[in-house]
Amino acid sequence: VMVAPRDGYLAEAPVRAGDVVREGELMASLATDELDLERLKRVSEREQLLQEYAKALATGDRAEARILKAQERQVDAQLALLDAQLARSRLLAPFEGVVMEGDLSQALGAVVERGQTLFQLAPLEDQRVIVEVDERDVTALRPGQTGELRLTSIADESLPIIVERVSPLSTAEDGRNYFRVESRLEHTDDGLRPGMQGVARIAIEERRLAWIWTHELVDWLRMQFWRWQR
Repeated sequence: VMVAPRDGYLAEAPVRAGDVVREGELMASLATDELDLERLKRVSEREQLLQEYAKALATGDRAEARILKAQERQVDAQLALLDAQLARSRLLAPFEGVVMEGDLSQALGAVVERGQTLFQLAPLEDQRVIVEVDERDVTALRPGQTGELRLTSIADESLPIIVERVSPLSTAEDGRNYFRVESRLEHTDDGLRPGMQGVARIAIEERRLAWIWTHELVDWLRMQFWRWQR
């Protein structure tokens, strides 16, 4: 997630969702007019202090020289802060990847606030599979289990996956609760892109066919019996 480093106005946004960017490529920049003027003012102030400092040394006024030296260090600190703000005004891609969210091409000149999300960038090499598992089945999953993934765009090919983490947080969707199960591909595929969807099957221990066909109904009946039991 790439956020605005400070409050300001959007000056450039050459990329948008779906674009593939290289590491170090400019993704957006903020206007720096005010910072440039402030820096010019501090540079002029520093030059004036240096002249006064030289004059104080020439006249032997050590007390005045120490005061001017302290003021010079203060201006140097302000210049360093301005330089850091100017550097942060350019948002560069931290790695090669694809822009998942963010299209600011129609928002040039708009105000952005510090911490505002501008882009979401996903790496192309570090591929991760997120499986949404119904809460009734999530207790059977453990890290290290294997499975298969079939994506809608390549439905004729199964991709082997390995479960890495079962999230303890659930998400409600269509009246049901799902848990986020993070998995990884056994082999990376250059043809895959972030955001692809499909169906995954994860292997667990063997169960009897009767249990497979009836466990959902049995669990539901147990819940209903317990609910109405006095």
